Amino acid sequence: MDLQKIKLELIKEILEVENHVIIEKVLNFLKKEKVDLEILNEETTDYETSMSSRKNAKLDFINDYINLDDKETISEIENVLWKKNDFWNELSSSQKDEINLGVKQLDEGKKYSYESVLKEIF
Repeated sequence: MDLQKIKLELIKEILEVENHVIIEKVLNFLKKEKVDLEILNEETTDYETSMSSRKNAKLDFINDYINLDDKETISEIENVLWKKNDFWNELSSSQKDEINLGVKQLDEGKKYSYESVLKEIF
């Protein structure tokens, strides 16, 4: 596992995150792990100040993330950030197997029309 490569991938993801809550969760997680973080005051209602504050929070997070060496912490942060991107990661193995079976059956032409299913039910 190339730790620097993973960090860079996560940095790219963080820069795309516009959800204030996710950024705060990641920052709080790092703080819990006793990483020295500077938490910015987000109490302003001024839009530009708020946007600047978010950018600074992202940059602070990136700086802290780059300096992480704990693989478990990095993995947990990745899970928090990338969880929102793909529902597939939240499915159990059996759910994934069922979906893959369904796709395979469709590819093999094993399918039923909506109308035929309605006829069976009613």
